Formats: sequence, structure tokens, C-alpha cells
Amino acid sequence: MSDHGSNGNGGEKPKLSSNPSAPVAEPVRQEIVPPELESILRTIGVDLTDPNVSKALEISLTTMFRGSLPLAPPPILREYGNIRPELIDKLITWTEEQSAHRRNMEKLRTEGSEKRMNRAQWIGAAVALGGLSLSAYVAHYSTAAAIAMALVSVGGPTAAIWLAHNMRRPSPPTPPAPPAPKSSSTQVS
Repeated sequence: MSDHGSNGNGGEKPKLSSNPSAPVAEPVRQEIVPPELESILRTIGVDLTDPNVSKALEISLTTMFRGSLPLAPPPILREYGNIRPELIDKLITWTEEQSAHRRNMEKLRTEGSEKRMNRAQWIGAAVALGGLSLSAYVAHYSTAAAIAMALVSVGGPTAAIWLAHNMRRPSPPTPPAPPAPKSSSTQVS
């Protein structure tokens, strides 16, 4: 990225001439700040010709866009194009490939999760049917034992599936505890 406001002399401000009629050298700026934002900043009194302000805006905008956009903003892409023109096409290609890879990984993760849930339901159904069959056999000898086995065989797998599904969800964050009241522990002697 470029150093806004630098004119090739290490980022120093341009020296003012002692002759008032001599033209003042404008700092060389590359277009990082969108024109709409620039007009708003000028309206509220921000000096965009100050190299420190320009650099701070560049860093802020770059940091702001870094996590939310798949590509860098156009002014930054333009700077890459000034270095190597073919780099912009490569960045766009890499971004498209990365997006396709991420979507493919999300699809695989979702399909795997669905397969596990379906398998768990089939296993739960098999356990429930086996438990009900066993409780029907035990009912000839003890009705209470047969009822207990039937409840466990149907409720157990259902509860296990429900717990497995709900344990994956992150619990909501707990609110911070309120600060303890300050006590005045000054002793009068």
C-alpha cells in the first residue's frame, strides 16, 4: 500500500516556499477514501491533506473491509494493478476458487451431519423395537419390569438423540456479574 501524503521524500510534508506567489506542491495522494466519505470528512473539518490523517484513514478502511469483503476495495486493487497488472485477475480467480472451496466444505459438513442424524434415528428405532420386543417377552413374568423396559427402550434413544442434538449448540454467553459495591472502610481514629 502506498504512503498517502508522501511525495517521495520519506513521508515528510512538502516544504513551503518563502515566496508567497510560488505554487505550493500538493501531496501526492492515491484514491483510497471514496469521494462520498471524503466530502463528509471535509465538511466536518478533517484535513485530508495531512499525511497522518490519510494514513490513518487508509489503515482504518483496509481493516474494515478485510473481514467483510471477499475482495479488497477497488482503490486497493488498483494499487495492486499498478505493481503488476495481471495480479488483479489472479486475486479475483483465487477469491472465486476460495469461495467455491468454502461452499464445497460447508456442503460436505452439512451432508455428513445429516447422515449422522439419520443413522442415529435408525439405530434409535432399532433399539426401541428390540426393547419393546424384549419387554413383551418379559411381560409374561413381570408386568412392572416389562413397563420399565418399554419406557427405557422408547425413551432412552429419543432422549439420547435429543441430547446429542442440543449439546452441539453453544450455550448463550452468561452476562457479566455486576460490580461489587465499593465500601468505604475508612476508620476514624
